[in-house]
Amino acid sequence: MNSSDLTKIKECIPLYGCFNKVNYTNITISSVYASFSSNTRQYPSDSNPSTNPVAIKYDIKDIGNINPVTSLPSSQIKIPVTGVYKVLFSAQCDTSSGNHYLEIWPVINSTSVPNSNTRIKIQSQEENCLTVEYILSFNENDILELYMIGDNSTNVYIETYPANNTTTPVIPLIPSIILTIMRIA
Repeated sequence: MNSSDLTKIKECIPLYGCFNKVNYTNITISSVYASFSSNTRQYPSDSNPSTNPVAIKYDIKDIGNINPVTSLPSSQIKIPVTGVYKVLFSAQCDTSSGNHYLEIWPVINSTSVPNSNTRIKIQSQEENCLTVEYILSFNENDILELYMIGDNSTNVYIETYPANNTTTPVIPLIPSIILTIMRIA
């Protein structure tokens, strides 16, 4: 990038004052994005569910040009281009009995992202949607995964709910998890 690629404009907004605005020309950020989901109930680990993290798997690539490392189902998503990405997940958290918790966080190249864990407490026979958004920096070929733990290996899980095909329009299936990834810089 050279100085001709940037143009500075001074802009003033009443009550807020003036600020410098930068216009970028001849700079493009290619569209790099994907959405993955799972139609499978997924549980924390069978052994030591609160201390033995398990990777969340996806069995559907809904759209995009970011791919899993291996064929689906897979937990590993390979980032194709260095950049800053918005990563968002939505997990349908459920419990069949008792009060429990789940924790979900991102892992890049087998290393947990600092300060990124989220916990949801779920009351007995209640369901909740945990939605979290991150802004993360990736290098080309980095591997993104989401991991989870919980306080029980059989009574707390991320759940999928079937579609209702008898309505118009059809009420779509609710995936156990939806993961969206989009390069923003």
